Amino acid sequence: MRAVVAMGCLVIGALTLGETAVSAQVGSATVTGVVRDQAGAAVPGATVTVTSVDTNRPRAVTTSSEGVYTVPSLPPGGYRVDLELSGFKPVRREDIRAATGQTIRLDFELSVGDVRERLTVKGEAPLLRAESASLGAVIENDQVLQLPLNGRTFITLATLAPGVALPPGTQLPRINGGRPRTNEYLFDGISVLQPEPGQVAYLPIIDAIQEFKIESNSPPAEFGRFNGGVINLTTKSGANAFHGNAFEFFRNNALNGTNYFQTALQTKPD
Repeated sequence: MRAVVAMGCLVIGALTLGETAVSAQVGSATVTGVVRDQAGAAVPGATVTVTSVDTNRPRAVTTSSEGVYTVPSLPPGGYRVDLELSGFKPVRREDIRAATGQTIRLDFELSVGDVRERLTVKGEAPLLRAESASLGAVIENDQVLQLPLNGRTFITLATLAPGVALPPGTQLPRINGGRPRTNEYLFDGISVLQPEPGQVAYLPIIDAIQEFKIESNSPPAEFGRFNGGVINLTTKSGANAFHGNAFEFFRNNALNGTNYFQTALQTKPD
């Protein structure tokens, strides 16, 4: 009996870990690519280090026998990529911007030389995305914080993406003409849909949102269980400095603009 219980616990634990890993991939970014030498041959055993610019946290992997490397589960933000192998010049790639749900392909070519020399390449990731056929739009942090929102709900900003509409009197968007109840909502890779289709359990406050992406066309199968689009949101993961903010949500009819058909200001008697 104890053996059966123990086996059941192991199965549940494995399923839980598996689900966590999949969720993390959905709500994060991935950097992948191939490392070759000047002759075009694959370079195995090279160390690829992806470092967050905001937190200075490194993630290191080693290229496979085919020269392939993959660094998954990266929070959205800025990164630099360093490549090192004995006998070759170290290479650094800077100003890499990873977005929610994005897979960035960065291929490298190593040159034989002194390890004291370093080749630094500055520039964003290539616009051509060879790792995914899906189409979508990322609403970045500056847009979330700076654009005016009625009721401080980020859903209004979904209309910034092509093919997304928010009809008057509705709270959830239509993506490519689909019904609002057919969309999927993921916060940090976790679905927040209620048992009633299309009902969102909660909406995070604006200040906690890093960015979100609208997957509108041909989303990959990793999302699943939806017929419309995907609202894939990532919350802020922190930085190396303590900081905070405060806000006041103030409304008053005295601040409203005068109605077009109103000929004079209407004031209440003292």
